[in-house]
Amino acid sequence: MERRRRGGQWSALDPELSKPMQDIVRLLRNLVDGSGLRLKGVQQRLLDQHREGPRPPSYDVLSRRLRGEGLQNNAWLINAIIEALAEPEHRNVLAEKVRQHLLDARAARVSSRGQAPQESHQETESPELLEVLRENRELNKVTQRLERRLARKDRELQVLREQLEAVSHRAATPQHAADPLQAIRDVRKQIPGSDSLTLVSRPVPETDGVYSPPSSSPSDVLAVADALRDIRGLEAATANTLRDAFDAVLDGARTGRFDVATLGTTEKVYIATKIIHMLREAWGLPPGSGTGLTIGNRRVTLKVSLGRTWVIAPDDVGTVCLLVTADDQRSRWSLGLIRIEPEHLIREVSNRDRKRMLSAAGRQAALWIFQDAPLPENTLLHLPEDLRESVITSATSGGSSSSRISGLFKLVQGRLINHTALCTIAMRQDAGRRVRQAQNALRREGILVLSSMGAGPEIARSLGLPEPRTGEWVSQRITRLRPEHAESPSVTLSGEEWTVAGPDDPVEAIPDLYAGR
Repeated sequence: MERRRRGGQWSALDPELSKPMQDIVRLLRNLVDGSGLRLKGVQQRLLDQHREGPRPPSYDVLSRRLRGEGLQNNAWLINAIIEALAEPEHRNVLAEKVRQHLLDARAARVSSRGQAPQESHQETESPELLEVLRENRELNKVTQRLERRLARKDRELQVLREQLEAVSHRAATPQHAADPLQAIRDVRKQIPGSDSLTLVSRPVPETDGVYSPPSSSPSDVLAVADALRDIRGLEAATANTLRDAFDAVLDGARTGRFDVATLGTTEKVYIATKIIHMLREAWGLPPGSGTGLTIGNRRVTLKVSLGRTWVIAPDDVGTVCLLVTADDQRSRWSLGLIRIEPEHLIREVSNRDRKRMLSAAGRQAALWIFQDAPLPENTLLHLPEDLRESVITSATSGGSSSSRISGLFKLVQGRLINHTALCTIAMRQDAGRRVRQAQNALRREGILVLSSMGAGPEIARSLGLPEPRTGEWVSQRITRLRPEHAESPSVTLSGEEWTVAGPDDPVEAIPDLYAGR
């Protein structure tokens, strides 16, 4: 039982916690004790220090976290408490302790996956009790299966409702009024030579039988689209910014996480805020606050979704919104524009602030500048599951940062590994600096590690490997070229021909490509 302070502030630790997580909870509780604050005071200090996000948890959630509930997936909160309460000269030491505890906790979790759960005290339990427990488990399985089936039917019903709404709207609304953007395109077709012109926000002349848009809008959508397309390197800048935003919130160098699904609720919400701030900077837009952007001298509200559902507030109706979605599992992202109309939203409203979701008809009405464009790959997330488990097991089995990096290069060969993956496995921000040590160790095992520096890309190209760019590496075991290798791609190293090694080829030390550097 944990000691209590001031009338019992601390309650017992969660009995399911692993030993490393118990140590982290005790460390945080000692910091709170030493600060002289109660939990309300700690929460207020976190709020004061993180006004720009991510938003600290409520009092009740903070209390549960300091009992250990959900703390393993909330490394941000752990480090935030250290930053807020620890003495400056002790912060780095405490952060390093937490980092090691998280590594140990992750190792314990990985090792437990392959162990079958054992019934506690099974020998002393009566057959009747065991039978009741078995039936209870079976009923739970049936219940979960029925709940999943009900959720699937609810989703199908929602899609049918949206389709019915869209069909009803098309039947009741003239063609051009239902799609103002199409009306503007029709106007363009009637003007000779207008296809090469950029439509800007000015009144469209009245034309018999053709929809004339109000001064606020569809033309604003096209003007904003034109302004976005004028941004140099828009696609690459947006894709890289989305990747950086994901990686910044995952914070793999401190937490060891690489999957958005492992984030806490607060961190998932913060991703949207992070994307907005980073896109504003990447696109070279004027600084600002909130979700508003100024693009092409027009005010645009940026809406971010990690799926296909955008939340629209009542104040957004009649305004231009920029829709952004990024899916790390599919490595795809999209960017579109829409002027929100009531018919673009689902009708059901069950929340207090009257917010609604963009419907299927709304998504179809959007002007998509990029749709399902490639997102830079999350290296660890997209490894085959068995290979990823091997990498994580190797990384959590102890050893130095350099040895963990060596293990990553040894297991993951023939595919690009980025800087984020290195930092996540090494759990260090400076992992890239330690690659040199890994290169020397692996060279003696016949494994070549190439970067974007020097002859790295050229050697990779000669061996038929993907070419590393800045912040990327690729590893591959190679062997001296022999007659049985036939026409295999090869490269000359120190006057000898080398090629990609097969499973039956001997292990041969590779010449040091960086000698004298």
